[in-house]
Amino acid sequence: MISSRTIWQPINVARDLATKKVIKQLAHKFRFVYFGRVSQEEARYQLLRGATSSIKHSDNHYTVGSFRGYDVTLVERRDELVFPGKTPRDYHWLIMQFDLKRVTLPHIFIEGNHHDEVFFANLLVKHAQLHNANNLFEQTDKFFTQNFKVFIAAHIFSYIHNIITPEITSMIAHHFAQFDYELEEDRLLIYATNPKVITLNLAEEMMRVGIWLAERLDSAPQDDTSPHRTILNP
Repeated sequence: MISSRTIWQPINVARDLATKKVIKQLAHKFRFVYFGRVSQEEARYQLLRGATSSIKHSDNHYTVGSFRGYDVTLVERRDELVFPGKTPRDYHWLIMQFDLKRVTLPHIFIEGNHHDEVFFANLLVKHAQLHNANNLFEQTDKFFTQNFKVFIAAHIFSYIHNIITPEITSMIAHHFAQFDYELEEDRLLIYATNPKVITLNLAEEMMRVGIWLAERLDSAPQDDTSPHRTILNP
């Protein structure tokens, strides 16, 4: 018997065509370049990594450009996540990456209650250094702790508030809780997780919060003694 997962249903074809139309509209509006489907083996593209990357994910609607001085990469990613003892789960994300200018950041994943236990099981196997650090944000905006989980390495517990400031937690909790966020080295990734429909408004909202957050991260005080100019100590 052929699994239903292997069949590309007509509704999925129509949805893909609609997504292509939207992303091409975005590319035209902001003078980005649309490439379409890309393979992980294609060296000419700067492929997006991060928490959703795997050896079998598929990327489509790959688009690149520059906005307000930041290099931006957009892709729709699909993957089937599996874990022993758990039911497989199909995921897809619209991902927008912003290349930061001044900072090199530790790995931080800010998750907005959009994923299930299969995703988290895979996340913590691939990134064993990450720990749920929500207890560190109990004194910040209550809507942030209600709507987000923060995963970081234990060695940055003492200065995480220098990076994820009260201004940032309040902004994303009250205005952009529909997205997930990942910071690592010089990259900021914004995720729309399993969107029912990809619209131009959704993509523009990702650009809006991405630019705002990138500018806040780049303008934060930095420790010049660090060889990587990382936001570090109080």
